[in-house]
Order: sequence, then C-alpha cells, then structure tokens
Amino acid sequence: MNHFFKTPISFLSLVVVLSAVCVTPGLAQKGNKGGKGKPDSKDADTWSAEEYSGLRGEKDLRSAMASKGFAWLSGSPADNEKLSVGKNAQFFGFVALRYQSGRAANRGTLGRAVYSIANKEQQTVFAEAVVREQAPLNQWWEVREEILTLLEDHLYTGLPIDREKITSLGERFSLLNSEVAISEATAFAAFEDSLSSDQEMLLKAWRANAESAGEYGKNIKVEAASVDRELHKQLEDLYAKAFSWLTGKPEDNEIIPIGQPAQFFGFVSIRHKSGHAASRGAISKSFMSLLGAEQEEIIARAVKSQVPVVREFLENRHEFLSQLGMLRSDPSLFDRDFVDRLSREMGRLEIEAACIEAEAYRKIRVSMSEEQVAGLMELRGEYIVDDSQIATLDMAERGAALSILCSGCHGAPGMHRVGFPAPTLDGFWDRKIASGADYEYSSALSQFAQKETGKWTPQLLDQFLASPKNFAPGTKMEFQGLLNEEDRTALIAHLKTSR
Repeated sequence: MNHFFKTPISFLSLVVVLSAVCVTPGLAQKGNKGGKGKPDSKDADTWSAEEYSGLRGEKDLRSAMASKGFAWLSGSPADNEKLSVGKNAQFFGFVALRYQSGRAANRGTLGRAVYSIANKEQQTVFAEAVVREQAPLNQWWEVREEILTLLEDHLYTGLPIDREKITSLGERFSLLNSEVAISEATAFAAFEDSLSSDQEMLLKAWRANAESAGEYGKNIKVEAASVDRELHKQLEDLYAKAFSWLTGKPEDNEIIPIGQPAQFFGFVSIRHKSGHAASRGAISKSFMSLLGAEQEEIIARAVKSQVPVVREFLENRHEFLSQLGMLRSDPSLFDRDFVDRLSREMGRLEIEAACIEAEAYRKIRVSMSEEQVAGLMELRGEYIVDDSQIATLDMAERGAALSILCSGCHGAPGMHRVGFPAPTLDGFWDRKIASGADYEYSSALSQFAQKETGKWTPQLLDQFLASPKNFAPGTKMEFQGLLNEEDRTALIAHLKTSR
C-alpha cells in the first residue's frame, strides 16, 4: 500500500476555513506563507489570492457577488451554461494546488504527465471511471439547465422563484455531483494503492515543483480505446484531480474557487471569452463603481444574508470530504446514507445562496438607468473580444482591440500598477526575456530565456502567443493563445507601437 496523506481531515482545518467566512470584514487574512511563486501578503488583491486562496471574508463574498452580477446582467442565458472541465466534483484540492504553485500548476500538463507514467492497468481504472460517471454527469447537466431556467425567469420577468421546485432540483443536482465524486475518489484510491515507488517519487517531485511535470506531459495525448473521443479531455482532468488529491493534504480539499457555491451566473464564460485575461477583482471593482448608493446597499444586504449560508455549506462540505477520505484510508467506514444526507443539504444551501444572489441582481437590474446599462455593456466590451467584429477591423484597429486580452493581467501601457498578476509590458521589447523587475517568472520561461539569451522578437512572440503552454510548458501565463495568424500579427504590431 503506497499512501501520501491519508490522515483524516482535522477539526482544526475546518476551523481555519470557516473562520474566513465570517461576519466581520478583515478577519480573513490572505497572503504568502512562504514558498516560491506564492502571492505576497502585501498584495492581498492579486488575482491568485482572490481566485485560489480559499479564504473568504465579507470582502471576498462581495467581490464574488459583484463579478457574478456583472456577468449575469451583461450576458445572455447561453453564457450561464458555460463551465470549464473539472468544475463538477470539485473536491480534490486542485484549487489549492494552483494557489500554492503560484499558478504554475496546469491542469492539462499535470493530467498528461500522470497519464504518461501510468501502466495499462492503472489507465484502465481511469478509463472505467470516465465511462461510469457519464450517466450521472449527463443528468447533472440537465438538472443544472432547469435551475438556470428558474433563475433566469426571475431575472427577466420578475416572477418569484419557485423555492420548492428549485430546492428539490438543487438537492438532486448535489446528489448527482456527489455520485460522480464518489466514483472518482474510488478510482483515485485504487490508483494510489497500485503505485510503484518510482511513480510515487515522481508524483511527490511534481508536487514540490509543478513545472517539472512539463517535460513528461509534453506532446502527450490522453486517450483510451474504451472512452469516446469527446471525453478524452474529461479523462485528462481525472488524472489531474487524482494528482492533486493524492499528493496534497486534507485541508487542501477544503478550498473552493471564490465563485462557489452558486456557480450559475456566467462568469466562467467571461473568463473563456477573454482568453482567461479577465480579472475577477478588477471586474468587481469596475462594476461596483457603476452602482449608486442604494444599489450598493442591495449587494451589502445580500452578502450579509449569504454569510451564514456559505458557512453552513462549508461545514457540510467538510463532513463530505471526510467521508471521501475514508475511501482512501478505510472504505469500510464510508457511510453512503450519511453522504447522501450531506449532499442534499449542500444542494439546498447552494440553491439558497443562488436565490439570494439572483434576487439581488434582479433588484439592481430594474433600478439601473440607461447610462448605467450603457456603462455595463461598455465594461463587458473591455473584456470580451467579439470575433465577428474583430474580422471587420483593419490591422491597426484589430491590434488595439485585441490588446484588451493583455491588459487584463499585464495592465495597459504606462498604467501598470500593484495588484496585476503579470509583469508590466512597458519596455519589454528592450529587455531580455523574463527579466522584468518585481516579478518572479516561472522556471519554464526563465530556462527558455537562458537558452535564448536575447530579447523578444516578433517571430518569437508570434510562437508564444499561438500557444503559451506549448511554447513554454509550465509557464504561469493563463492566456490560451491566438490561433488566427492575422490576429497575432496585428497584436504584435500594436505592442510595437505602444512600447
């Protein structure tokens, strides 16, 4: 038996998490606890801390509510349907891993790396898990669609939310999510028990330095003959979840993204459409600046109402995580009836949190002036690049429009300030690669810079912008890449003129 951390989740770890979801602002202290790449405690508003630290005070809940409100009020129902791979059954500590690694841990890279060292029997365990979870996952999406419809009906018509119906859906939604999590945890535990000492050593090394997995995951495709092709990305995600769960500590699993619970309001769509350049903190501040005093008070009251709901949700989630841990340490202690009760309660609480938010957003929507609505849509345009509109622009206009994708993380030229998660682009053409001041670059980009020894050229930048993760596996850069060559050419030309 090869085990990493099978110690039951302690009461102390729960206290740490719950103390952050407090009634008094400022009690949740975010920041660096030491270690390479982690956010500095002086920089509590960095993107990494906001998204990944897991600590939740009223300020954090307010930021989450404002960013989701912006996404919901400025978007469409189709935007609310969007979720990333891995957003279901989010119980396995990957969010903590991202934060602890300073964003160097990449889900795809780690998934491919673990797959590359798994033997045939281990690969079969993961393939069977993906096939097994398809039925409950499909039902999960269907129930989620029904929940979205009820929430959207309230936003657009003002009709009261059918609490009985939506609560029943929420319980079903959570039960299906738990079924998937149990299936995955069972597979991960079986994988752990079959690890060789060499495999275990590699996993521990990758945990200590997530970037080092890049070479193993390079040019690898995660696939299985028994798994439909369209599910291969999901299969890859299972390997990544297994890695974070088996190499992490129990308290890591307590951490959830700032948008949860109640991830029904379309912010994920903004992240995708912006090429992952949209900053939740920046958006929430901009959105709140559009609101009047009475509208701000609507948000404040909603946050006050949500605090005890989120606290109770986390308490139940903690007990659920303890039960999942039993599947690793002693499956005979796993209590399925108790788990189902916990799941229903988590579903009820998540729906309660969602209703609090939806009702607040509806009140804001009907109270917004024409000027506020125009400002809202203008703000959305600063984060979302419309491909059909981009195609009609000349190259200079196209480059300027696409630069929005850079400014979300790097700041606008001449305006970079403390709090952005990436180095300023001011003067980057004139300095050596990965040499900007006051920023700790990934070892992937630093090693590339040592080989290149020179500065960025348009040719090198073109290769990087096409796919940062492929260009420098392990890079912290979240941007997914520009596939259109003309887009890259236009953006590079714009960056040259705005140096």
